[in-house]
This record gives sequence, C-alpha cells and structure tokens, in this order.
Amino acid sequence: MSRGMKKFLPFASLKEQALFLAEMQQQKKRVEKPTLSEDQCAEINRVLSEYTGETVLIYYYNRGFIKTHQAKIKKIDTLYKRLVFTDLTVSFTNLLHIEII
Repeated sequence: MSRGMKKFLPFASLKEQALFLAEMQQQKKRVEKPTLSEDQCAEINRVLSEYTGETVLIYYYNRGFIKTHQAKIKKIDTLYKRLVFTDLTVSFTNLLHIEII
C-alpha cells in the first residue's frame, strides 16, 4: 500500500519549537503604552464624574496589549485610583478610554 502524498506532509516533531513560535507571534503583537493628552484625561474624568450606573465600554492597557471590557462599574475607588468591576479591576493609569453605552 502506497502512502502517496502523505509522506511529504509536515508533522510536529518538536513540540517545544511550536510553543516557542506561538509565543514569538504573541510578542510581535505587543504595543507600548500610549500616552494620553490632557483632553483625553479630562474626558475620562468627565465620564467618571457623571457616571450613574450605566454599562460602560472601557479600553485599557494590560501587559503590552490594549484590551476592551464592557460592564457596569461596581465601584470607583478614588483612594487606590482604580475602577472595580465584578470580574476585573483596572487602574486609572492603565485606562485609555471610557464611554457610556
């Protein structure tokens, strides 16, 4: 019985190499933390000061990636300077944009 073209198909002989290459692809997607202008900071401050319990969409920086999260804010912690959601806590310094939905 002949294997035909199957003998030329690649296979994962080095599993560590595949893991390393996947990690390298992730590293290439990393970005530096953007700096906010005073207007952007004022807009974030305005939205947080007028917040009355609606669902918000936030963009935040986390370990080299810009992520989004949509939920209701559980607590605006001014003492520790962070937003607390039921499943996430975001520092004010990592907050990039916020909008009420």
